Amino acid sequence: MFPAGIIGAVLVLLTDWYLWKKFFRGRGLLSILWWLPTILLGLCVAGAVSGLWHTFFMRATYTLVFVAIVPKFIFVPVHKLTGSRIALGISALAVIAFIYGMTIGFHKLEIKEEVIEFEELPTAFDGYRIVHLSDLHLGTYSCTSDFPARVVDSVLALKPDLIVFTGDLVNVSADEARPFIQELARLHAPDGVFSITGNHDYGFVKADVDSSFAQICAVEEAAGWTMLNNASAVIRRGADSLYIAGVENTSKSFFISRGDLTKALEGTPSGAFKILLTHDPKHWRSEVLPASDVNLTLSGHTHAMQLKVLGLSPAALLFREWGGCYREEDRALYVSEGIGGILPFRIGSYPQIVLITLKKK
Repeated sequence: MFPAGIIGAVLVLLTDWYLWKKFFRGRGLLSILWWLPTILLGLCVAGAVSGLWHTFFMRATYTLVFVAIVPKFIFVPVHKLTGSRIALGISALAVIAFIYGMTIGFHKLEIKEEVIEFEELPTAFDGYRIVHLSDLHLGTYSCTSDFPARVVDSVLALKPDLIVFTGDLVNVSADEARPFIQELARLHAPDGVFSITGNHDYGFVKADVDSSFAQICAVEEAAGWTMLNNASAVIRRGADSLYIAGVENTSKSFFISRGDLTKALEGTPSGAFKILLTHDPKHWRSEVLPASDVNLTLSGHTHAMQLKVLGLSPAALLFREWGGCYREEDRALYVSEGIGGILPFRIGSYPQIVLITLKKK
């Protein structure tokens, strides 16, 4: 992460220097003001890293990147190929797209329906309906926003048998979720609401991880959700049953990683149909496939980087499985592209409620 940040900073400064030298040097006040967005960007990054007003500074950082930095990166090569007018036009379109993503795209709620078939699914669960939610990031919405209520209303209208949430309720602090507890509590299904933690649910300061985790648990339990912190539960239909298990966030990167798959699956019989909630989809290939008999894994985390064009997302550069359903023989992973994000911006990959219907082959 740190080397990538250094490389990014160097690219920003080199681009600024090139454009300043070519168009703004010697133009008085304009020559000085040219550097203002980059200076503000540096201050916002420093503020975000410090943990002070983290959500505000992260939003400001991303906004400056999309409004001031990305257009410059686009302008330089296009200018060299086509001239200034076309380069300015394309850069302006990038800014317009960003504004659309913040004002319309971020609130364009979509329902995605998916049928997933399994040979081993118990007969009584043929047609079983699961709503999969992920990555609410409630801190990005104002306390008066009606969007979380729209999400809840849309979920309830689907009349699922089960609701699951695969982590990242907040950006940094449980305080972000408290204004929405009553809305979260409206979520209900005959077989309950089950949830796990994502990397953001542990706060920003490592020394406060246990406190942040406890507060998130308190909020979700106050909403009536059942947290599966390296634990499992059984759902029965007559003589048939399926097991739902969940692990705390499990990541190989710099994120907090406290998942215990072995503990989560304790007490689940071999050969029983199992659904696992795990925030980071990389966990599927790293441990779930080789070290368990879990049939269906549900994850989030990627957000599809909140950008998708013609079915393609830059998330594919970082994640082998980044959005949708993936199969390995009779085992499946579904990655939700999520609902929110620290940055209030989405194009192509819009806020997503996933309705999964289980079918027996």
